[in-house]
Amino acid sequence: MAEGKRVSRIGCVAVMVALMALPFGLPCPEGLTQSGFKVLGIFLGCVFGWSTVGVMGTSLLGMVFLGFVPEFSVQGVFKEGFGGTTFMLVFFMVTFAGVLDQVGLGERVAQWILRRKFTRRGPWVLSLSLLLTAYVTSFVTSVMPGIIISWGILSSICHACGYKRGDSWPKLMTVGIVLACCMGHSAWPIEVLSFTLLGIYDAQGLPPINYLSFTVLNTCIGLGAMGLYLTACQLLFKPDVDRLSRAHDFARDMGPLTRAQKAVVAFTVVFFAVLFLPGAFPGAGGLLGLLESVGTVGCAVVVLAAAGMARMADGKPLVNLPAAIRDGAPWESMILIACAIPLSSALTNADVGLSPLFSHGFSVLFGSVGSAALFSVLFVVVVVLLTNVMGNVTVGVVLLPIMIAAAPSMGANAALLTVVTCIACNAAFLLPSGGPTAAVLHGNRDWFAGSSQIYPFAAAGALSFVLSALTFMLVLGPLLF
Repeated sequence: MAEGKRVSRIGCVAVMVALMALPFGLPCPEGLTQSGFKVLGIFLGCVFGWSTVGVMGTSLLGMVFLGFVPEFSVQGVFKEGFGGTTFMLVFFMVTFAGVLDQVGLGERVAQWILRRKFTRRGPWVLSLSLLLTAYVTSFVTSVMPGIIISWGILSSICHACGYKRGDSWPKLMTVGIVLACCMGHSAWPIEVLSFTLLGIYDAQGLPPINYLSFTVLNTCIGLGAMGLYLTACQLLFKPDVDRLSRAHDFARDMGPLTRAQKAVVAFTVVFFAVLFLPGAFPGAGGLLGLLESVGTVGCAVVVLAAAGMARMADGKPLVNLPAAIRDGAPWESMILIACAIPLSSALTNADVGLSPLFSHGFSVLFGSVGSAALFSVLFVVVVVLLTNVMGNVTVGVVLLPIMIAAAPSMGANAALLTVVTCIACNAAFLLPSGGPTAAVLHGNRDWFAGSSQIYPFAAAGALSFVLSALTFMLVLGPLLF
């Protein structure tokens, strides 16, 4: 058996390398540029390798191959992957999560949830409560803080209840938290992706989109997706929730906050404030303007540095930053993020030449649809599929102008589809190539042995989102837009 597994693994490695390397020696197919052919091969090799071989080796090899595409360089690819804003912000976020874990705040929040009366109504009510906690955290901060903090709470509950790696309930909740955070972040019309797409819409001179209607529709879609996901997991995966039914037996009163916990809570409030306020009030002057000029990464570093330098009354450091980095950073996820960023960018790089091919294919596809409802449904499905392959901003920027141009002839509601696009572009967790959020999920090794174990739950999440989005778009959407 061991020998068979070794041979199988060697075969998977050979296929992965062949997918990446062969486009460098084969003639380019008609309709593709040579660089586009190479980038597609690297992309397919990475997706295959992430699923069968492993995260770190596949990601690093993919970055090296991408560096040999003429439009890039190995040094440039690694600089974009490891030196970009997204990677650094995720790195400092997981470091901050390590700080919270050091002083026991994750366990305290988990115990608070377990001691609430409404969570005693059953294991699935408790499950929904955890997803709602993630949703709200992401709504008021961002996707990554919501995921990382909520995963910490989930781990505390799982350890209290005796769940182990490989059990179904932690798996479905790990993916469910990512879904909830993507949905919560998307309810804001002022987050970066939504603001960008709404700007593209406004530039067309179309009737303005009401922000309240935006939030109402996308909140309904998000909450509906979470409810459908839990229902689907309950029916399809039949997880063992008996231990969860006894979760409240492990609940205990942890007493008042310690001085260290109070200090870290204060730093947490400041940390989230400096991340959220500049984006919520763009162009503001004064202190907010200063924070905006420093940037989210700079603000996060300043708060972490202050926490690292803080001392308690006895002279001991408040937190141990080296330990927070060592224990908090999930390096498989970080390496996957570093690869996904330049790879997603390469797929839509103008010099690579794949964007015209995508645009032409989308125009032909959408132009052949005969009804407004079918056009709307197909558009949303295509957005969800593509956002799991390319960066979400890229998908929105490429597809939205095509939709706006085609909508009048189809009789479709461009404003409604724009709003749904803002949340559909964030449903990126099915494939590791979907972006930083997907990379963090597929790099999770606390509860999953590999991406192959994630796909069933991620597929259930993606399908739940599509069903919720289409239902609310067709039923509630016409009443709001």
